[in-house]
Amino acid sequence: MNELPNELDKLFVKIKDNKKILKYNENVTLSELKKICDASPQMVSILLFENNSYSLAYPNKVTHEFLGADEAEYLDLGFQFVLKSTHPDNIDSVYMLIKFFNDPSNRSNTFTHTLCLNTKNGWEWIYYMVKPVTLNKDGTVRYLIALGVSLDDLLENEKHVHQSINSSSLYEENMDLYNSLTEREKEVLKLIAMELTSKEIGEMLFISPLTVDTHRKHLIEKLKVKSSIGLIKYALLFNLV
Repeated sequence: MNELPNELDKLFVKIKDNKKILKYNENVTLSELKKICDASPQMVSILLFENNSYSLAYPNKVTHEFLGADEAEYLDLGFQFVLKSTHPDNIDSVYMLIKFFNDPSNRSNTFTHTLCLNTKNGWEWIYYMVKPVTLNKDGTVRYLIALGVSLDDLLENEKHVHQSINSSSLYEENMDLYNSLTEREKEVLKLIAMELTSKEIGEMLFISPLTVDTHRKHLIEKLKVKSSIGLIKYALLFNLV
């Protein structure tokens, strides 16, 4: 799990060191960003943020192969490609990202979430992190860098994840643990899988962040997992996200 933020931080340091980008000059940043993205072994892409929407400006080779999309398609469709590639039940996450980066206080923050994307292999869940790297002259976000990984890879065993989601026997084996959760804990589990912070979950459920953290601890104990990633597996298994 730590290699994801570490990779993003490494990318961002490279970008931060680029004086041209620090000047927020719209005319030079994209080619520089492409070089940085291409140097990464992770799924990295550049998003163009404008007019309360965003589009895929450039995917590196790893991302391109994962999506299996035609370059002309994502360039021509813009935001419509983003909507088309996102599962209908997961569209809210697209607008959450837009709302997040329209807030001036988040211009140096990282947005993290889980997302169901239409890939060359069909619908797949990814865990992704997005951070602004270039601003317009008025201080609004221009380019975002997005780093993602398949949830299968995150759990380090693709076959096991698909079995967990599709196998009725594994579903039944975990049913008792899931049924031991209170309705409130199921609500918190769903929101954790949506990558909301404890503060955000607290605001939505009208409880304190400390109470959310207590629920998180109880969920990890009850479901016998080691981290929030294990909780996401349960959320997927029982169709909470």
